[in-house]
Amino acid sequence: KFRVYGSYAEAFRDYANLLRTSPRFAPVLGQQDGTKFAGSLQQSGYATDPLYADKLSRIINGPTLRQALSG
Repeated sequence: KFRVYGSYAEAFRDYANLLRTSPRFAPVLGQQDGTKFAGSLQQSGYATDPLYADKLSRIINGPTLRQALSG
């Protein structure tokens, strides 16, 4: 089921609430490594795309995000 939000802030709050309150995502919480987070998220059934964790890991470890975080 897809949701519609009035702002990015509202969407991020809902996402965080989903992870925090659903027992299904308990293994995801506390991950300090982005790649492990992505893998745990996929294993918990967050995404239907079998390459979801790989795609997310490429973004997390990619140059665009690294540059944005350093600057």
